[in-house]
Amino acid sequence: MPEISVDERRGNFAEVETGFPEAVAVAEAKRCLSCRRCLGCALCWAECGPEAIDFSLPDEELDLQFDEVVITKGQDNAFYPISAELGFGTYADVITDLQFERMLSPTGPTDGLVVSPLNGDIPRRLAIIQADSKKDDDGRSSSLVLGVNEAIIALDRVDGLETVLVAPLSQRFKEEFLSEAEQISGLKIVDGTPDSVERTDDEAPLILRYSAKGQQQEEAFDLVVVLTTPKLLPELVSLGKRLDVTIS
Repeated sequence: MPEISVDERRGNFAEVETGFPEAVAVAEAKRCLSCRRCLGCALCWAECGPEAIDFSLPDEELDLQFDEVVITKGQDNAFYPISAELGFGTYADVITDLQFERMLSPTGPTDGLVVSPLNGDIPRRLAIIQADSKKDDDGRSSSLVLGVNEAIIALDRVDGLETVLVAPLSQRFKEEFLSEAEQISGLKIVDGTPDSVERTDDEAPLILRYSAKGQQQEEAFDLVVVLTTPKLLPELVSLGKRLDVTIS
């Protein structure tokens, strides 16, 4: 498969493999034997020039040693319910972290431009909130790190953007990430619990109300991103049981 050079790959998300020219693609397709399923005819063995097929090889079970194993079975697109009080599903400019990630992507629907889904305006104030404090400490930390990373990209894309992350900060996040995150210019981190998001009309900004340090606070924002808790595929949970590992 033809590929672009290493120099051409730097600083962008261009496809590395450029694909076959039409003539080459047709020639490659004609090599297909259309087996569908193996009938034991050995035609593939006869046609394979490099002699890569060896029917005499016995099955072999390998015992490999690793320090860590990463399971990437995946997840479905569903997430655990978001409280209706937070405005998701009611206001177009309250979106999930997955939707925001897609917006930030250069190949996304806005070509990486940060805009309000309500009116297409570039937001001046962005809130990233996490309301699910029932997650385990590691899960909440991972979600918060995602929120910080998305904030960094948004701050780079929008000049003068003010970003506030409001969440009940996990202990691990405080110990491992908070001091570094607080150094990010344009990002304010609040250890609090989001209570509600609402607006009076489409022309008004979103009003985020939250509790922090025992007091009720409210601030106006142009765009609100909710950090979600994705649901795991049943197949992934089943795989974890077979491997005797806990997947959460």
